[in-house]
Amino acid sequence: MMKQTNTAWQQKKWKMILAASILTAGTAPALLSSTVAEAATTHKPTAYINNVQAQYDVVIKQGITYVALTELQFLGDYTFGYNNKTKQISISTDSDKYVLIPNSKTMKKNGQNATLSSAPILVNGKAMLPLRAIGEAFGAQVRWNQTAKEAYIYTTDAAVVKDYSSADLTVAREAALHLPHFSELGQARLEIRNPLGPVDSSIQYIFEQGKKESFFIVEDNDLISYYTIKNENALLKWQANIGKDAGTIGDLFFIKTKPVAEAGTRPSVKGQTLVSFKYSRMLEETSYEIMNKSGSIHAGSIAPEKGKVIVEVPEEK
Repeated sequence: MMKQTNTAWQQKKWKMILAASILTAGTAPALLSSTVAEAATTHKPTAYINNVQAQYDVVIKQGITYVALTELQFLGDYTFGYNNKTKQISISTDSDKYVLIPNSKTMKKNGQNATLSSAPILVNGKAMLPLRAIGEAFGAQVRWNQTAKEAYIYTTDAAVVKDYSSADLTVAREAALHLPHFSELGQARLEIRNPLGPVDSSIQYIFEQGKKESFFIVEDNDLISYYTIKNENALLKWQANIGKDAGTIGDLFFIKTKPVAEAGTRPSVKGQTLVSFKYSRMLEETSYEIMNKSGSIHAGSIAPEKGKVIVEVPEEK
């Protein structure tokens, strides 16, 4: 029998959490150069479970979208198992136990029968659950983006929503990193071309000074993503891969190299003052910088609260 919990994924989840950046006043669509490569239009479907990208491939069969059983680990503290002899899938929490059978819509929850809208299946020996059934059985919300071929499975955290509404800007910005994230690119997301790895990885979060309502994230000095927040969701509006050649991307003055690929509508930070945050796992502190087109205004470093990235910037008060 196979057994797996979510503890091994905590650092990966940290790396995958999308975060922080800029409210852009008067953002306007940018015309992309014909020499800039767009993301490929042909791509495999994928899924994001509480903002963490699925480890395994998403399967679409007869119009039904399936994700691997073990991806549920990102929804909560679940333990999973598949008994090859009895052909039963087991899913357990501290208080509930679910038993499912491949190709059967009947599920048992704590010994009581329940009917799913679609049955789980086996693909190459791996148990796969239909998206709709996940929502029905585990109280998760499910969305499907046909254009981007992305599935979203998430549970709304009331504490995060409350924190985002906080008058404390540091608390609100931290919460922005954990709101449900959805793509509105109209195509597949761009990917980090040369990941540095979990130890050397570099993630920079950038906000407009005094604001929380939108954000950039720069990963491994390679991939830039821009989100705006609406209705307690963070919406991915633009991405770019940056190269090694010196140059600019519109008026995004914090980027000093040319793009090699772009997707979505490029935002504007013209006339804005920005605040960036970069957390060091080794030093266990966050370095911050206030900057504008002319350069750095203030910089420093502070140890954040445990498990957090964003810190209070004294010069921003």
